[in-house]
Amino acid sequence: MTSTGTSQKSKSNSAIFLDTSMPNLARIFDFIVGGTTHFEVDRQAAAKMLENLPSLRKWVRMRRAFIQEAAQILHHEGFTQFLDLASGMPSDDHLHGFAPGCRIVYSDINPVTVSYGRSLFSERENLAYIRGNGRDPKAILQAPEVLKLINLDEPVAIGLNSLQLFLTEPEAHHLAKTLFDWAPVGSKLFLVFQTHGELKMPEKYYNFLDLCRQAQLPLQLNTLKDSVEMLQPWHTSLVEPISQFLGLPDDFITEADEEGIGMAFYAAFLLKQ
Repeated sequence: MTSTGTSQKSKSNSAIFLDTSMPNLARIFDFIVGGTTHFEVDRQAAAKMLENLPSLRKWVRMRRAFIQEAAQILHHEGFTQFLDLASGMPSDDHLHGFAPGCRIVYSDINPVTVSYGRSLFSERENLAYIRGNGRDPKAILQAPEVLKLINLDEPVAIGLNSLQLFLTEPEAHHLAKTLFDWAPVGSKLFLVFQTHGELKMPEKYYNFLDLCRQAQLPLQLNTLKDSVEMLQPWHTSLVEPISQFLGLPDDFITEADEEGIGMAFYAAFLLKQ
């Protein structure tokens, strides 16, 4: 009976992951960052997004580079456990590839991503992938995998990735406060703030937002000031332009990359003191 149940579950997970009837945002962004977990329907949707926001490929690849660099920095600082929210496709160039041996719980609301992650990590005792909604952080923190792998006697590194893009201000405050109350002193949030400045020529940006809504995951950029304030009471320990954090040339980000809305990405670490 157990064998049959497992087989049926695997088949169900595979069906979810292999559904090519419509594009999936996780697979779209996997394509944009240079991954391999996507289908033609996702590549076509990505092409439409890039028509409206050509610099998107550059920005999201820098975000993935930040995650990799942040994992190495935090691992070097002594962090041995990570809770990662809105993780996206868990390819080998994700956290576990740069913080070897650490205990890591990935989570995402996207069933395609979760299905793939669970299959990928089924034999890895120190890694888990769970279904989680950032609007209900308590449910994530009470998941059996989190209770098993995260030890609250030591600090936790918590990745928020692009989650803040999909939350309202009250939802982001609730998430930040819940994580702050749960995490031990010395824990850190790490994420990229994806922001806008003055909206001079926002037409293509609005078209891009419409395409994201069609992919069933609406998003919205905020200003840097608002983005930081949403995550109080976490204390900001580092916020700097992502190109500076990655050691890229001063002219790596061009005026065209700002897309007429002052778009900018900032590398950020926030601390529970």
